[in-house]
Amino acid sequence: MISFTLNNKQQNYTGDPEKSLLDFLRFDKHITSVKDGCSAQAACGACTVEINGKAMLSCVAKMSKLNDAEVNTPEGFPPYVLDIIAKAMVNKGAVQCGFCTPGFISRTKVLLQNTPNPSIEEIQKAIKPHICRCTGYKKIEEAIQYAGEVIQRNEKLVITSISGKVGISHPKYEAYSTAIGARDFVDDIFIDGMLFGALKFRDHPRAKIISIDTSKASNYPGVQRVFTAKDILGVQKVGLIIPDWPVMVGIGQITSYIGDVLAGVVADTNKIAREAIELIDVKYDVLEPITDVFKAMNADRIHEERPNNFETTSIKIGKVDKALMDSKYYIQGNYETQRVEHGFMEKESSIAVPEKDGIHLYSQSQGIYEDQRQVAMILGLDEKNVRVTLVPNGGGFGGKEDLSIQGQTALFSFLLQKPVKLTLSREESIRLHPKRHPVFMNISLGADKNGKLTGLKLRAVGDTGAYASVGAKVMERVAGHASGGYFIPEIDIEAKTVYTNNIPCGAMRGFGANQVAFALESCIDEICKKGGFDPWQFRWDNALVDGLTTSTGQKLYGVGIRACLEALKDDYTNSQFSGLACGIKNSGVGNGMVDESKVIIEIISEDKVVLKHGWTEMGQGVHNMALQTLCQ
Repeated sequence: MISFTLNNKQQNYTGDPEKSLLDFLRFDKHITSVKDGCSAQAACGACTVEINGKAMLSCVAKMSKLNDAEVNTPEGFPPYVLDIIAKAMVNKGAVQCGFCTPGFISRTKVLLQNTPNPSIEEIQKAIKPHICRCTGYKKIEEAIQYAGEVIQRNEKLVITSISGKVGISHPKYEAYSTAIGARDFVDDIFIDGMLFGALKFRDHPRAKIISIDTSKASNYPGVQRVFTAKDILGVQKVGLIIPDWPVMVGIGQITSYIGDVLAGVVADTNKIAREAIELIDVKYDVLEPITDVFKAMNADRIHEERPNNFETTSIKIGKVDKALMDSKYYIQGNYETQRVEHGFMEKESSIAVPEKDGIHLYSQSQGIYEDQRQVAMILGLDEKNVRVTLVPNGGGFGGKEDLSIQGQTALFSFLLQKPVKLTLSREESIRLHPKRHPVFMNISLGADKNGKLTGLKLRAVGDTGAYASVGAKVMERVAGHASGGYFIPEIDIEAKTVYTNNIPCGAMRGFGANQVAFALESCIDEICKKGGFDPWQFRWDNALVDGLTTSTGQKLYGVGIRACLEALKDDYTNSQFSGLACGIKNSGVGNGMVDESKVIIEIISEDKVVLKHGWTEMGQGVHNMALQTLCQ
């Protein structure tokens, strides 16, 4: 027996001594202020607790090492200290998605009891084991220093109360409860009688499935049921725009990338489900994967139902070849951007609960209406029988737009008629969800003797990976934003979206505009060097203004690029090392797709208004935007 105190209460543990403290806290005690961000890689800091007065990672702390230990999570901290640290985080704007914040608070509590007045350098050293994807750390550093000052003065701290109107800082909605870990993320929710799911991923990016033997997994103690593609009630393939992504790949079918799901196990515990999934035996006819995006354009089709492996967006305005030929300054080059992982702190997790003739899904998705539509298709149900509750997520950045694991979770729960939770490990998350597109760009840019841009020619190829996701829309953005924040009169653009057997690529911050901005701005810098132009003045001279057009020929109004350039001119000029770039990004989906949103405003009384909206809160503060708009 292992005896220790947890949040000032005696614990006597007789279970597996190799179990992690994190699993004990979350699964045995349902103390979910302690987060699992990296699946016991000791890499993210979200699971930090206090053990014997030291800040330690609970994911690698074994129960066997805790005899006579004193363990505290935020729930066991002195209320005054916890309150001050949390409110300092809120007032300094250090809470965005908030998934990492309880871990930072645990680290801060230990730091301040040992170093009451830490310098910024000491704070930076202390929080080095922690990852925050949202804030950039500066606000966290300021909050920690501020909390130390307030505690030293033994003062109280209140969350700043203001008008709530636009233009005046407003505390982030639910920031305090999020900071202390009291607001649940999906994986923090536990429902009576809930079962746990795990997924079997393929072993090869491209292979024909010969057989799937689930007998050992089915007979494993604690397993409720094993599922394969033959259990799907409705359609097998779904997708945000093109339905090409299988919920599970079946016998006789061909896998398309390393994240394809072949089977699922639902069991009494998460541990049992993950042990059983390893017992599923799959036999393959292994095929050569197509991973080179240029070879893929002329290779065998990744999806037989598609006419080819690529789609093309073309834009032509004027006679660009002549414009470039007549240009005083001409730059041509090849530019390449890499595939990028979003790195959101909260891994994918979903819960499904049977409800009347349908299903109730708890989702962290960036688009729960898409969840509803696609889950209804998978289950063969009317959309009205699929209810989706949005649980604000721990970061998305575009990586949680696609359906992910909600479809499998809903299917398992609906067939079993029991609540089911499915949560990916960090490794599974990285192999499953779409990334930022690698884009290969051949670009030509010209300018006249006065430094005015004359023409732009672009040939861009984007590796969209195994499935469409929103890849074609991303590459449309590459084309549509190719001229960036500048007016270029002659345009010839071609952007190809290409299927390969790589991990799918879809939405990520900037959505294609980032990639092409890199190529364009690099060319502008080269022209400035070649012609001896001042980089700031060149950009100001060529900047879009009201009435000028983008690379699509769209005329713009309300353009603020020159105002931005003027605002930063002094800083740019006076910096020893500085670069400069201008970019634009569209609002909404566009490109022929309907952009629509609705709100419901209920006036309950003179003192209470309820605002219901359909946007996804993922750390960016959309709840605040809605509240402040209404208050204004």
